[in-house]
Amino acid sequence: MNRYSLALVALLICLSFHSHAQRRGTYTLLHAGGIVGLATTGDQPPMHGYQFQFAFGRNFYDRMYLGLGIGTDVYRGRTTLADGSRSTRGVNTLPIFADFRVPLTRLSPFGTFGVLANAGYAPSIGSNYFRGAVAKAGLTYGHLLAEGSDLLFSAGYGFQQFDSRFFDHAFSQHNVFITIGLFVH
Repeated sequence: MNRYSLALVALLICLSFHSHAQRRGTYTLLHAGGIVGLATTGDQPPMHGYQFQFAFGRNFYDRMYLGLGIGTDVYRGRTTLADGSRSTRGVNTLPIFADFRVPLTRLSPFGTFGVLANAGYAPSIGSNYFRGAVAKAGLTYGHLLAEGSDLLFSAGYGFQQFDSRFFDHAFSQHNVFITIGLFVH
């Protein structure tokens, strides 16, 4: 029995070194969610919509994540025309952003609470995609699915500028967002 115990301990030690050696130096995030407009500049009413984002970057020992992301944000809103009729307006952006995430505390063996910050720019792509600066900040909760992957919930505040060479005036919007996605680290 002593020989079997020694072999079992040796096997466990080898497996622990093996799992430590496979720690990822990168992270990948894929998430989607809703956007609720709060206020806009000018005479534009707030718009609501949804977003899809993908980010990839460097994992600094599960203490900090820094990467680059791309997404698509789709906004829809109602406007009142000069004749009093109402019209639905659609605005799309394709933001490219720096992604920064820090886990703050482990709430349970399966849950981690953290913060996020994104800053970037959405280039203009034709008349359907508006250009402008984008910034987001918020809180995250990651629930462990398997070793190195979490179901990630995020909520926070965002700011988006809208400008297009096809329209005569630019405006910006403040909004809140809620997302859910897969975070592999």
